[in-house]
Order: sequence, then C-alpha cells, then structure tokens
Amino acid sequence: MIRMTSNRLGESLIRTRSVFAIAIVSLLAILIDAILDSRGMFSLGAGTLGFLLGLFLTSFFVIETVERKYAIDSILPAAIVLLGFGLDMALLSSGDLGVAGLASILVAITVAFITTMIMGKILGIGAPQSFALGAGGAICGTSAVLAVAPSLRLDAAKTGAIVAVVNLLGLATFLSVPILSHLLGMGDQTSGIWAGSTVHAVPQAIAAGEALGGDALSLASGTKLTRVLGLLVIVPAASLFAGNKEATSTDKWSKKANIPLFLPGFILASILATTLVPAQIATELENFGSVLMVPVLVLIGSSIDVKELVGAAGPILWAGAVSTVIVMASTALTLAMLM
Repeated sequence: MIRMTSNRLGESLIRTRSVFAIAIVSLLAILIDAILDSRGMFSLGAGTLGFLLGLFLTSFFVIETVERKYAIDSILPAAIVLLGFGLDMALLSSGDLGVAGLASILVAITVAFITTMIMGKILGIGAPQSFALGAGGAICGTSAVLAVAPSLRLDAAKTGAIVAVVNLLGLATFLSVPILSHLLGMGDQTSGIWAGSTVHAVPQAIAAGEALGGDALSLASGTKLTRVLGLLVIVPAASLFAGNKEATSTDKWSKKANIPLFLPGFILASILATTLVPAQIATELENFGSVLMVPVLVLIGSSIDVKELVGAAGPILWAGAVSTVIVMASTALTLAMLM
C-alpha cells in the first residue's frame, strides 16, 4: 500500500514538473517574441519559437506520450476555434481582392496540393503526410497542419516533422517575396496579392505586405485571410481522405468521415466575428487562440527526436520546397496575365 501510494506521488510529481516545464517554455517563447516585436526586430513568432524550444525540452524532462496526446487533444480544438474570430467572411463578398486575387488563391491551393501529393509519391512519403504538407503550404502553415492532423491520424512525430518543414519554408517565402517582387518589377497591388497567396502563415504574410509598403499590406492581409477560408473545406476533406484510405473497396463510400468537432466551432466563431462580435473583442479572442497554440507547439516539439527528425524531414523538405517554388511561379504567372 505504501509502495503504491509512493508510486502515485512520484507519477503526480513528474506530471506536475512536466506541466510546469511546458508552461515556462511557452511563456519564454511568448516573452522572446514580444521583446523582439517591441524593438522592431524580426521574430519567427511565439509558436515557432515554442516549437524550437520544445525540441530541447526532452533533454531535461520526460513527457509521457499519453499525457502529451491528452494535452494536445485538449488545447488544440479550443485554439483553432478561437483563431476563427480572426477570419472575416465578408472578405469574400467585398470585391476588394478582385478576379486576380481570387484566381491566385485558387491556383495556389490547387497547385500546392497537386505538387505535394505527386512529390510525396515520388519520394515515398505517406499519403496522409503529403496531404498535411499540402494543407500547410496551401492554407495557413502550422495552423492548417495541426487542424488536419487529427483527421489524418498522424502521430506527434510525423506532425512535428511537417510543422518543422512548413515553418522553414514559410520563413523562406516570407523573406524572398519582397525581394523577388522588387526584382520582377511588381507594383504594390500585385506584390501584395502575391505575398498573400504564397506566404504560409498569416503573421508572416502580413509582415511581408508591410515590408512591401503602400497598398501591399491590406491586399496581402485580405488575400491571406481569404486563403484561410480553405480550412472550411480542407478539414472535412482530410476526414474523407483518411476514411477512404482506410476503407476497403466494398465500404469505401459508406465509411463515415471523422470530422473534428472544432470545425463547426471555427465556422461559428468566423460568423460571429463577421456579424455580432466587435472587432476589438474578436481580435483579442484570436490573439488568445494564438497564445494557446504555443504550448501545443511546445508539446509537439518535445515529442521529436532531433536525429530522427533530420532523417524523416529530408524527403518532406524536398517535397515542400519543390511545391513552394512551383506555387510561387504559378501564382506570379497568374497575376502577370490578369493584372
């Protein structure tokens, strides 16, 4: 009896230490990001910083797989629902983007998925991983990967490898779009739409638009947020994709899709942000969702063996890099023809 009590106390202590460590690392990532922003310096973002710090967390703390999965499954849905408050559905009917903007978005999403699936098959990457990689490049980076991962039944290690690659490629596009826009002689409007249709994460797309100046900022923001609407299609599509992959030929079309519960919450949040919730409150709720994403990314980072990541991420990096280059080229060509 004493031994059982001692074991339980030991497990409780380990669990408490793990939670404390995750909280400290998350706060550290948020603090570093805030300091860099306040000084006008470049920041990878609190989420990416949390992911990188999480990679080193397991050198000091052991987090059980079951506990990690429970924490991610508990926090992630709430974070995604809150991020929905940052999406104004009125963008679709405002007409600000125009034909060129909507065309570039459709081209970016279509090309991203087609190229990642083809490259995934060539490089021997599993179809679910290729789908998640395509979602990250096509929609909104890490948030899209984390949104489809549960439906695709990807474990933390596979999800982490994709997140690492998507963040790296997102950083590359964020840094290259302003430079290439200048070299290609794009105007403010064209370069803004190009940034919004190619850069992965929302903050990076907005930052790229700010770097371009003029009308580019508003167009980059509007184009990027319109791309985020793709989550409404991609998440249920991931459920159908995963279901059809597992089903036999006889029950392929009868198997029910496992659509995550956070999807209707995300839609409801977007509708409320568009119709009822004041813009300032919606922004605060979205910011809170971004904060909740930080411990999720810390947990994902902590699940990864860096040596295994290097080997696993190699093919994924190649697939993502090829897809990113083709997406950037195809969207630039689309805008050149329409503007």
